[in-house]
Amino acid sequence: MTRTTDFVAELIRAANEIDKLTPLECHRLLDRAASTKWALRDLLDATGKVVPIERGIGREQPQLSAMLHNIPDEIVAHALLHAADEIRRLRILVHEEG
Repeated sequence: MTRTTDFVAELIRAANEIDKLTPLECHRLLDRAASTKWALRDLLDATGKVVPIERGIGREQPQLSAMLHNIPDEIVAHALLHAADEIRRLRILVHEEG
């Protein structure tokens, strides 16, 4: 497994165990997810591949991360799952031939 694959698994695991995480842990995961997504987007751009437009909650992650104390666990879990999916999709595009 790669570090990216491991991180996707970590995000999914965290979403499934959201009640065991502190707001600080969620904040750090969401920040790492945002950094990972931008790194993958930059890599796609550098290789001349099409960079997909970010959809939905992904654009709101910085704001979500800043307000974690006031947001229900279900929404934070959804954000973690969405980030995992977005990272997985970008990773596939990075490793796609052509």
